[in-house]
Amino acid sequence: MSSDKYDNTNSERSQESSYTEKGAMVAVAVILIFLMSIFGIAGLHILTDDKDFSESENRVLADMPGLTLSGIFDGSFMKDFESYLTDQFPLRDKLISLKTYADRVVGRDEENGVYIGKDDFLFDSQSEYNETQVNEITDAVVKFTKSNKNVKRAFLLAPNSSYIYADKLPRHLEMANQRDQIRDIYKLLKKDSKMTWVNICSLFERSVKESDTLLYYKTDHHWTTRAAKKVFNVLKDKWGLTKTGSIYESAEAEPKYSFYTVSTTFQGTLSSTAGVHDTYDNVEICMPEKSKGTYVVNFESSSQKTSSLFFNEKLEHKNHYEVFLGGNYDKVIITTVSESPNTLLLIKDSYANCMIPMLTPYFSKIVVIDPRYLTDSLDSIVKENDFTHILFLYNLNTLLEDTSLAQCLAS
Repeated sequence: MSSDKYDNTNSERSQESSYTEKGAMVAVAVILIFLMSIFGIAGLHILTDDKDFSESENRVLADMPGLTLSGIFDGSFMKDFESYLTDQFPLRDKLISLKTYADRVVGRDEENGVYIGKDDFLFDSQSEYNETQVNEITDAVVKFTKSNKNVKRAFLLAPNSSYIYADKLPRHLEMANQRDQIRDIYKLLKKDSKMTWVNICSLFERSVKESDTLLYYKTDHHWTTRAAKKVFNVLKDKWGLTKTGSIYESAEAEPKYSFYTVSTTFQGTLSSTAGVHDTYDNVEICMPEKSKGTYVVNFESSSQKTSSLFFNEKLEHKNHYEVFLGGNYDKVIITTVSESPNTLLLIKDSYANCMIPMLTPYFSKIVVIDPRYLTDSLDSIVKENDFTHILFLYNLNTLLEDTSLAQCLAS
């Protein structure tokens, strides 16, 4: 009896010892995996060169901050160092994509402010409508246009894809009525009775009902070239643009336009921000027939001149939308061979870039201004040129977030 008890006790002690040994082995394994991960990531970080720019996110990445006593004491060094580690983390893009995939599996439909909608649509969040800021911008526009009273002027304001394709939004998500916001802005602009505007909301709403032509990229916040062409057609009629010059069959001939697909693998900024990389967009360019060699493009800030508004080398990089104009610049001067007496001042954001080639047959000169980058005086630019037309072209989000347009118009 006592022998059995002794054997049982030894057996229990043996099992306890076995459990302890297994626990110790598991603990050691966990520690080893943790250390390997830490030193492995550190090793990758050392072996991998820091990047200055993320093409997938289309932004400048943080540099290693300088170590100073003041930075340590005020906490700025640790804050900047954390940003540096986050931006330069090895395999960062792949890990973001993996996280996004896991979130989508469990039904999450928002990543970094980008909403994942139906039919592979990605949507940017809408900017807040600040009445004070809108009044400041519209007052500056009206004051500027009225001071150029003999010039035809127009303001094109495009809604976001989240309004036009609201039926593709996640079910729980409600966005502001951008039609009403744009109408309120145009009412303020009508203080200048000669201001022309195009009701892009109605135009696009009809287009969505009548055809399946994409008006916005699924992976990017820009409108497509087809959408820009629809707006251009209406503006051309409202402005009565007909005479183009001798490069066509006659001085009164209307140019014909052709579309060409230059990319089938575009993944825009929304795709990069959300980490969604299983959808691709087509990028098309639209150009007037027989327009090759009919204009010279002068990028004043870089002293670069070219005879094309399309930059195919940009298709070798992440942001294929930069095929239009090569990106955004402070001032671009386009001189054409058109015999039209018309000259245009175009004040814009990046939405205008794909429309600019469509304008070239109708103007002998086009000066393109992006207020976000302009350092010259706009007033001096106007005085140096005898403009017959002024066009403002903006996306609503850009306008609502704008901090440069009113200041630019006042300069």
